[in-house]
Amino acid sequence: MNQVTPVVVLALLLLPATSQAQIQPSAGVDRRDQLVASAQKGAPFQEGRASYQVVVGLRAASRGGATGAARLSDLGVPAGDLVEEKGPFVVYARPPVARTASGRLKDASAVASEARSPSYPVVVNVQTGELGILPGVIVVKLTDAADAAVLASANGLTVDYVAAQIGYAFLHVPDGQDVVAAAAALARDPRVTTAYPEVREHFPQRR
Repeated sequence: MNQVTPVVVLALLLLPATSQAQIQPSAGVDRRDQLVASAQKGAPFQEGRASYQVVVGLRAASRGGATGAARLSDLGVPAGDLVEEKGPFVVYARPPVARTASGRLKDASAVASEARSPSYPVVVNVQTGELGILPGVIVVKLTDAADAAVLASANGLTVDYVAAQIGYAFLHVPDGQDVVAAAAALARDPRVTTAYPEVREHFPQRR
């Protein structure tokens, strides 16, 4: 068994406060991990090589120019429900209101409006445990990009952008519609090669 020598103890005590904080586990990260581990989750779906699940009980909203706490105050969310600030988003806990498990998952998978501001589904990366945001966009690879508008209309979606040269379309899911289910429905269409929800997981570091 490894023993901690007095020299090591002294070295730890002499570390600057910031360095000591870096080697201590983060209470915020621990709370986030506990919330994710105990939450109901949706079926896994793929985005590229990564696998994700929607997490029931977590939501995200754009921070705008505000701090996370100030943004939550605008939304009427208690400061203690802050889970994580992720890039331009603030992730917070929101108790489900649907009575059934399927209803709770459907609500969690949809973009909604809270206090006249969009509220987005939150997903967890199955491999890494990192959280991501579903902005309500489905990335679709088409056999013929000219079908994008017809396909979107048939599924109650709108076209954000079509990259015709590479055969991709970016379709927007309306508020209240299950983003993951909409992508799965598109993937079954014979005009579609692949379809998956866009996940925003990695953001440039703020300075």
